[in-house]
Amino acid sequence: MNRRQLLRGVAGSAVLAALDACSSASHGSSAAPTATTGPASAAPAVTGAGVAPAPAASGSAVADATTTAVAATSPPIPPTTAAPATSAPAPVWTPGSAATYVDQGPSDTALVALTFHFAGAPALALQLLDLLKANSVSSTLFAIGDWLTAHPALGHRALADGHELGNHTKSHQSMLQLGRAQVHAEIAGGGAALVPFIGSIGRWFRPSGTDVPTSLILEEAGKVGYPVSVGYDIDSLDYTEPGAAAVVAAVNPALRAGSIVSLHFGHADTLAALPQILDRIGALRLRTATVSQLLTPTAPA
Repeated sequence: MNRRQLLRGVAGSAVLAALDACSSASHGSSAAPTATTGPASAAPAVTGAGVAPAPAASGSAVADATTTAVAATSPPIPPTTAAPATSAPAPVWTPGSAATYVDQGPSDTALVALTFHFAGAPALALQLLDLLKANSVSSTLFAIGDWLTAHPALGHRALADGHELGNHTKSHQSMLQLGRAQVHAEIAGGGAALVPFIGSIGRWFRPSGTDVPTSLILEEAGKVGYPVSVGYDIDSLDYTEPGAAAVVAAVNPALRAGSIVSLHFGHADTLAALPQILDRIGALRLRTATVSQLLTPTAPA
């Protein structure tokens, strides 16, 4: 059994409690970090969970945070009834404690979140933004901080088109190869790069070099101010340039209510495959959404 499978074994109420706590505290809280214990494979995970909204951190709170630590023909799959809540109280995330990992949304929704690694050749990025806008798609773009800082016009264009920005680290290093201080700097630097665009470090973090975070990564994400590390249950593998047909084959058969799909800017195969992916989502009578809309029931549509 791999780490992803183990992580999927924890109750879905954990993320709900995490963002409930975050909604009453700033991302830049100076609360003392809560230490985590146990091996990396035991890091908390959530699938199919609703998440309460978290407020954006203020600019000063962000400064504190960053300073202190900163094809497809599969039949439709009908939604299933969400599992009943357990009687045991869910752990509550407090600012500074380890983040929680989530790789999919609730199964009793009509939404699918297309998430993108936001970087790459600006010309291709513009083409993909145009395609998403033409199809009325709002998604979550996990930006590489250094790239976003170097291409501010694309960040502002993405926001104007209705996308939300997430943190995909400062420089997209392989985080599994980094020590604690470097991991922290990558997360904090990526968050700081979002501040000029959205006024905070944002709600969502995704590590680079791995989709399933280690305990160390979750701990440092929490210290920076992120209660949730967002993974995905469908990997398009578009960054490997396998051809548009292969991208479609990787995504479409696996699509279902609550899916979080990993895609990338800067790749021609993604541009070519996306129309067929959107057609499949429509055929399943699902709708695209941002991560906030998928995981936060009260987020605006």
